Amino acid sequence: MTHARDGLAEDEAARLLSEHGRNELPEPKRRSLLSRAARQLADPLSILLLIAGVVTLAVLGEVPEGAAILAILAVNMVIGVSQEAKAEQAVRALRTMTAPMAKVRRDGSVRRIPAAEVVPGDVIEVAAGDRVPADARVVEAVSLAANESMLTGESRSAGKRAGGLLEGSLGDRDGELFSGTMIVRGSGVAVATSTGAGTQMGRIASALHGQVKGPLEVELARVSKRIGVLAVAAGLVMVALGFTRGGIAPFDLVLAGVALAIAAVPESMAAAVTTALALGSQRMARLGVIVRRLSAIQALGATTVIASDKTGTLTTGRLAVADRVTVPGADLWRAAVRCNDARDGLGDAVDVALLSGAAHHGVRPEPGDTRLAARPFDADTRSMAVVTDGPVLTVKGAPEVVLARCAPGGETDRLAAAVPDLARRGLRVLALAEGDTADLDATGLRPVGLVALSDEIRASARQAVADSRAGGIRVIMVTGDHADTARAVAEEVGIEPDPVVTGAGLDGADRADRLREAGVLARVDPETKLDLVRALRDGGEVVAMTGDGVNDAPALRHADVGVAMAGEEGTDVAREAAAVVVTNGELGTIVTGVREGRRLHHNVGSMIGYLLAGNLAEIFLVLVGLFLWPDLVIPLLPVQLLWINLVLDGIPAIALGVDRAPGDPLATRPGRDGLLSRRVLGRIAIRSLIVGVLVVAAVEAARRLGWDDTQVRTQAVLTLVFARLTLAYVARARRWTFEHGWWRGRAVLLAVLGTAALQALVTLVPPLGALLALAPVPPLGWGMALGAALLTPPLCDLVRRVGIRHRSRTSRDQRP
Repeated sequence: MTHARDGLAEDEAARLLSEHGRNELPEPKRRSLLSRAARQLADPLSILLLIAGVVTLAVLGEVPEGAAILAILAVNMVIGVSQEAKAEQAVRALRTMTAPMAKVRRDGSVRRIPAAEVVPGDVIEVAAGDRVPADARVVEAVSLAANESMLTGESRSAGKRAGGLLEGSLGDRDGELFSGTMIVRGSGVAVATSTGAGTQMGRIASALHGQVKGPLEVELARVSKRIGVLAVAAGLVMVALGFTRGGIAPFDLVLAGVALAIAAVPESMAAAVTTALALGSQRMARLGVIVRRLSAIQALGATTVIASDKTGTLTTGRLAVADRVTVPGADLWRAAVRCNDARDGLGDAVDVALLSGAAHHGVRPEPGDTRLAARPFDADTRSMAVVTDGPVLTVKGAPEVVLARCAPGGETDRLAAAVPDLARRGLRVLALAEGDTADLDATGLRPVGLVALSDEIRASARQAVADSRAGGIRVIMVTGDHADTARAVAEEVGIEPDPVVTGAGLDGADRADRLREAGVLARVDPETKLDLVRALRDGGEVVAMTGDGVNDAPALRHADVGVAMAGEEGTDVAREAAAVVVTNGELGTIVTGVREGRRLHHNVGSMIGYLLAGNLAEIFLVLVGLFLWPDLVIPLLPVQLLWINLVLDGIPAIALGVDRAPGDPLATRPGRDGLLSRRVLGRIAIRSLIVGVLVVAAVEAARRLGWDDTQVRTQAVLTLVFARLTLAYVARARRWTFEHGWWRGRAVLLAVLGTAALQALVTLVPPLGALLALAPVPPLGWGMALGAALLTPPLCDLVRRVGIRHRSRTSRDQRP
């Protein structure tokens, strides 16, 4: 007790400060700009593009094409570097949540010191309005309560007492104060137990470091590796076979190898995907969904599970009057106003809710009501009492406490009988009573009524949950609140609550399995929320985590897509940690984001399929041409491949990215096997083979007609470009190329027509064609190119139809 009265000695405090360090949140070591840029260039596709750009500039001397490739790399690098700064921003926002000053006892006197100088063992004094400077054990408490919603997710304030619990879930620790939380009632004295990184807030800050790659980033990285390996392997094989065969000059072989590498790399893919996502993010911003990480748009569309925080997401974060039981002749709301410490919407959450309910019934505090005496709410007595003019005693608190002070009778018994039914609904029940006396401890009071409080449900929550379920998305509710309250809220918004799993029940070896199976998670701390995200992701789910509090930040950071609710209760920490921010705080707006995400998910898949099919067709053409037409060496020159890949491919690809396919995107569930599943890769390979064969046929026909090499290569370019343009319609289709509503894709139509016109211009105008080694061809050449364009869609549909029938037959054969 001597230590609690006098506090630490200054020399001891200085020693502890040197030993434990300053009471500040950990800050990650900042990487240099150069190291961040190097990280962005570390993937195989970027390395391959860099080599192709340097070779194009230094070896081939094609300055515009080489500069374009390097410019694309620079843009992608800038975007990536800017994203890496987000974790640091989140931690900086978190640092503002800690107390700037603290009141401590040192050498027997009370002093105000910077919160950063508080050390373990310091005796801290706190009162209403103070922010707690460190995690601390309560040793004295007078009606002490703290707002811990940002850590626990509970709407109501947490009462504190000396000698209370120091273990268990955060919401149950009534003997401990947590750094960064706000004292809302009473006063107290506590001994600091943890500072800096050792506090609950410090652990959250540590969990914010690092970032999970979204599904699109993972798949694009996988595609980059495969394309890089394919390009290098194909180039080496071709050069080796060329030398083995002989008859081809070394420079021509190197030129062919460079051409093959350029053919393998979809140079416009990164720019097209980025452009499509950027345009999509602008459209979503107008709808109230701010995208902070572009790849999160696609991840939102691919989401299979939404782990929804209760407080601030499904609920507003405020308590509201859900039900009441009145006594005839008694003024329930007037009593609730008299026995109330809230003012102007500020104060304890229960008092604020009661004032709001009274105001809804036309009852407001009267200036003439003079408070003669008062006993604040206390965790031990579980009641509050005030005496006003009259004198009139008004008591508010737990029903078993208040009703025990009422005179026996029918109304008292009726109120007591109503309490269990209200409690079973997950409501917090308060009883009110009054008497004509100035004695704060008086009994024989008149019962006034019961008020049942619950978390205020957001208006859009039920519809949003229903829409998510209709779209094949499972919704899990995650909260630090009690299990009964969590179940009641889940049932009200339409979430299947079973099984309800509490944090205390997750200590076994089956922790991950229980997390994956839970319908509602209650009494959980930030670490459990993070473990839930990891367990679901390990199970193959694409996870969207919603929340608005500090306790949600680690899970928001590590989910496939973190969605922060930026309503009145939203914190800067959650917004900085999330990839997506809903500006109006409405859960229903998330559905808009999912709908837009699904549309872009389909569009990005169409775009990648379109580009990869075209590039594989180019590889096929270069490889076949080297051996089928040895005198031609390669049917497509590097400059022509760059023209096709950078300019002509980019326009339709971007159009596919902003396309609006017919139907409701929410009704189309994305496959769990990703954008590039085996089935999709097989479909891309077949389409590329169809285009490649059509181009080979056109080139062979041109050679048999006796055209010179420049005209033959021009024919190859024309046929490849025209066939790939109609391939855009094949790629965007959900089932068949010309299904109902295909003509509504105005952006794709304009892109196809514009690209065709651009290719015709450079082919027909000799000065332009000379830049790309193109020459005018006879009308028959244009006819062959148009024929390839018209044949591509029906041939691709035919193969798709055969594949569907084969899968249907196989499925029937496998049935028992």
